[in-house]
This record gives sequence, C-alpha cells and structure tokens, in this order.
Amino acid sequence: MTTQVQSPEVVRSLPQVLASREAALEAARALKISIAERTALTEELRSVPEQSIAEIMDSGLFGMVTPRRWGGSELGFGTMLEVQAELASACTSTGWVYGVLAGHTWLAALFPEQAQEEVFEDPRSLIASLIRLGGNAPQRVDGGFRWQGGTGRFCSGIDHSNWVLVGGQVTEDDGSAEPWYFLIPATDIEIIDDWHAVGLKGTGSKSLVVKDAFIPAHRAVRFSDLGAGRAPGAALHQAGHYTLPYDTVWPLSLAGAPIGAAMGALNAFVEATTNRVAALPPVAQAGNATAFARIAEAGAKIDAARALLLRDAATADDALPGTTFTRLEKATRSRNLAFAIQQCRDAANTLYQASGGSGVYLSGEMQRWWRDVNAASQHVAFTWDLAAVAYGRAVAGLEALGGPGAAKPGPGAAAAGK
Repeated sequence: MTTQVQSPEVVRSLPQVLASREAALEAARALKISIAERTALTEELRSVPEQSIAEIMDSGLFGMVTPRRWGGSELGFGTMLEVQAELASACTSTGWVYGVLAGHTWLAALFPEQAQEEVFEDPRSLIASLIRLGGNAPQRVDGGFRWQGGTGRFCSGIDHSNWVLVGGQVTEDDGSAEPWYFLIPATDIEIIDDWHAVGLKGTGSKSLVVKDAFIPAHRAVRFSDLGAGRAPGAALHQAGHYTLPYDTVWPLSLAGAPIGAAMGALNAFVEATTNRVAALPPVAQAGNATAFARIAEAGAKIDAARALLLRDAATADDALPGTTFTRLEKATRSRNLAFAIQQCRDAANTLYQASGGSGVYLSGEMQRWWRDVNAASQHVAFTWDLAAVAYGRAVAGLEALGGPGAAKPGPGAAAAGK
C-alpha cells in the first residue's frame, strides 16, 4: 500500500448532513481548488491523498446515497452524479474514487440490518468493491462462508476503505451454483500494489487477494435478490431507490467522472484559446474559427450527456417502493449511459486534437484530461458495442445473448471492472 504523509493531521469527526442538492453542490465547489492543487500528487501517489478524502468526508459528500437512518443525506443519485462531475472537473481520479466509495453505501444499505449496523457504526466508513473474483470460490461453512484464495483486479479506492464488497460463485450441495455478494473487513484483504495505468492514475485501482476470510451469513446477499429488488435490508429505508434492482442504478455512481473530465478539458481548452486569441487583431481572430467551433461542439456534447443521465437518475430517485422496469427500459438506460459517456470522450478528443504540439507535454493540462476521459470511458458499463447490441435485441424482442440465464454484470463491476 502506498505510504501517504497526512498534513495537517486528519481529525476524525462526524461528517456533515447536507440538506439539499444546492448545499451539496456548494460543498463540492468549495473543495475544487484544494483538490486541483493536489492533482500532481494524486498521480504521483497513484492514489487520492488522504487529505482530499478527509475533506470530502468532513463535507458530508460521501453521504449522498447513504440512508438517513445511518447519518447520511440521502439526496439521491442525481445529486451524487452532479457532485461527482464537479469534483472530477478538478481531478478525475478524485472524482472517480468519490463515486465508487459514495455509491457503495447504497449497496451496503441492502444487506441485512446487522451488517448495516456493523458498517455504519463508524460514520466515516468507506467501502470498496470488486466483483467476480478469480482463484478459489467461497465455501459454505457453519454460520456463513469461508473464502480462501480469491483474487481480483481494479479495486478502486481500496487504500481508503475499511470494508470491501466482493462477489463470488457459491456451489450448493446439489451442485447448483449462484453468485453472492459479500461484505468483508479490509483487514481480511491483502492489497497488491499493481496500479500502473495510462489514465485515472490516482484511483489506486489495485488488485486484492482474499487469503482466508470467514464471512458470517448476515454479511452475504444473493445477486438474484439484488437483481430483483428484494434485498433483505431495503425495507429499513423509506426511499424507493433502495428497493430498485441493482442494474437500474449501479452504473450511475461512476458516470459523473468522465463528464467531469470532459468539463475539465473544455475549461482548459477555452482558457488556452482565449489567452492565445484575445491579443490578436480581428482578422487574425477570425482565422481561429475552427477552435471556436470545436468549443461549441464539445460543450453541446457534454451538456447533452449530462442532461440525458440526470433524467435517468431522476427516474431512480423518484421511484416508489416496489417499482420494477422492463428489459427494454433497462436496456435503454444502459444505452443512454454508454452513449452519454462516449459523447464525453468524443468531446475531450476533439479538443485534444486541436491542442497542437503543446498537448503532448506531461506538464500540460490537456494530456491529463485526455488520458483520464479515455481511461474512464473504457469501463465495461460504458462500452457502446455491448450496450447498443443489448438495446437493439431488446427493441426487436429477441432473447438476450446467452439466453435467459445469461450472466449480468454485478453492482461491484461499477467499481471493479474497467
């Protein structure tokens, strides 16, 4: 694990409870200067600095989808998406890790009450996630499960987490197998420091090993129950989105990061273009019309992507308990998610293409935004080819590829599978 120097010393206090979307956005904007100042350090550490995590925690922003029962603000996925975009427009890696850790409080709130009590008894708990571990599978034992030798990659934010959500296939006595999701203390996890990536360098998305962990039964949930919106802990909370199937909401916790990265690229390009063109005479300024056109195109794509995903987030946030969605409705949301994020990628790429030779220097801003938005867009949930085909088959009324029992990405894929 990366050693980080904390200065000033972090004081563990109760996070704020934010009363509204406006209060949350104000808190996010107040943190942007300090987060941006640590961008180079974030990439150097290959992990978000502890001071940034502490500032976000103190502000209450990690509580966007944490139930009020456990001291959260419970403001919903739309507000969290907007907050994440703000943070990511200062530092994409920080925004990415924020979305991962903030989003997992929603998942923890679906586990049985005893598990929730254990997680949220520390109001500063943070939860990483990794799905589809390789190696050995978990085994049923008296009182729960024993997992020895599970391995996996892409565990974003693990450096800051005291809990980890991990997915594994459990084989029953009759030979049938079913995927489960488990809550494991981070002390039972070995971190493999192998995160050396071209983009999102500061997310600390390292590999991990579950060497030998006993998982009591109350810290385990079937994926089938999460997928059907009947998770055991959902009834403890009033908001309807706690009873939604996980595949309705889980990717939303990451979508703000590439949106924010594209916003950062646009801001940097506008500033550079303004500085370069402002001193030129009007005739010479006219020669830069293509740069202005790229600004307009990129801005429109980012705004459209943001609006599309906020509309889908509102559907989740406004859902009544017990709301279900058809396969086509789910496929439409997956299509929207992938399309929106690829629009953000295109926006950043068109700006980088117009940045000239100066854009290749590591000391420049544009190359970082370009690296980050392309790395973020590689996530499986944002893959256009997969989402487009699934949507087309749903529209045509054709069976999903792989048939009715085809495996679907689990909620942890939002944090673990890039």
